[in-house]
Amino acid sequence: MKKKENFIVILVGLCGTGKSIAGQKVAQKLEIPFFDADVVLHPELQEDKKNNNTNSKWLSAITNLIEEEFSKKGCVVSCSILKKEQRLQLSENLGHEIDWIFMSGTYEAINQHLETSGTQRQTKSSLESDFQLLEIPKRALTVDISFSEQEIVDTILKYLARKYG
Repeated sequence: MKKKENFIVILVGLCGTGKSIAGQKVAQKLEIPFFDADVVLHPELQEDKKNNNTNSKWLSAITNLIEEEFSKKGCVVSCSILKKEQRLQLSENLGHEIDWIFMSGTYEAINQHLETSGTQRQTKSSLESDFQLLEIPKRALTVDISFSEQEIVDTILKYLARKYG
């Protein structure tokens, strides 16, 4: 793939869709850092996000992280931004082109991912709640989580190659 300067690739979707695994592999191929914003940002910022405050410190922290990395080489970030308004705000705050990747799956598939991954951080009721909050991005590459990890990574890389190469 032709090397684009300073990628900003953001994988979004519900907890359990494999955003972090795919993001790590895509970042490795692009030779840029990967960040799981749902993990690396301080827990109090997570609480702010859960309160659906679109002007939140959490969104500001993601913006700052991406800005800092964009000035270097760019980055791949996974986060569970579920609302359109939050994605729009992040795009406006950054002012750089963002490649949005939406990790899509059914309730059953995501629940199965959560059970088999051993990272059952999410209860069934919180998963149901997240599905209710989810506003599916219209301007994103949608990747079905029923594909293998390698197929998901290849799909994302091919998308970026077609777009920039």
